[in-house]
Amino acid sequence: MNNSSLCSSPSTWVHFAHATDPGQVRDHNEDRVLVQLWADSSTLLAVVADGMGGHQGGEVAAQITIDTFAKLLEQPLPSEPSQRYELLAQSFHIANQSIKESASTSFNLMDMGATVVAAIVTPTDYLYLNAGDCRFYHLGADGRTLRRSKDHTVMQVLLDLGQITEEQIPLHPMRSIVNSCLGGRGNKQISIDPQWQADNPPIFPWQAGDILLLSSDGMHGAISSAQIQELVAQQGKNPADLVQVCIDAANAAGGNDNISVVAIALSPLKIEFSMMSRVSRPK
Repeated sequence: MNNSSLCSSPSTWVHFAHATDPGQVRDHNEDRVLVQLWADSSTLLAVVADGMGGHQGGEVAAQITIDTFAKLLEQPLPSEPSQRYELLAQSFHIANQSIKESASTSFNLMDMGATVVAAIVTPTDYLYLNAGDCRFYHLGADGRTLRRSKDHTVMQVLLDLGQITEEQIPLHPMRSIVNSCLGGRGNKQISIDPQWQADNPPIFPWQAGDILLLSSDGMHGAISSAQIQELVAQQGKNPADLVQVCIDAANAAGGNDNISVVAIALSPLKIEFSMMSRVSRPK
């Protein structure tokens, strides 16, 4: 587990925690997580990448993705929202190209890819982008979902058409098929959402008591949105506790995939966290 906080304004503080766990079934972890502050400690970058591909290709693709986004922290963050959006979106395309180039060098890495969700968070607002089925949630203090990213999956299409319910997804034979990812097979152009709209830019406000969650599908594929809302209502004030109970709940539901969770909270209180690190559960 990794926990920390950053100073925001005289009245609010942003607190965050993250962890990744191999789950109960898989013998290695293809998820990678990045949660780090810009140099001035005023803004947070959070990324969850879920690798895909056999022969360790998924791990390689996820790490390339994380390394690409980490380079954003080496440059000043633009003040204009549109420039921040473009900077984040550009990293998706750079990582996509880097994964494809690396995949072409080894038969064992052929068709490797990664789904990803990334967010830039300040004490007043945030923006996020996703490709594939890693998710972003914005939940209120009562656990009510205020916003959720849309998956690039066959399941999301069927949900939008009203042909299935969320409760049916875990048992559906096409539950793991994604329509967009970084790398992967073929030369299809990746889809990244939400799209920028000048008259309605995807820059979203948040307030004290709210919770932001980023997760790989090992979490939200194992526990329903209703369960996630309940966990946030119970544990949302402490991101470290929330991350742990989300991982525990996903493991209790079978832990069939790697599980990664980032929790970010806005509070009027400064909370001092000790720094710990846990990237996998002992087998």
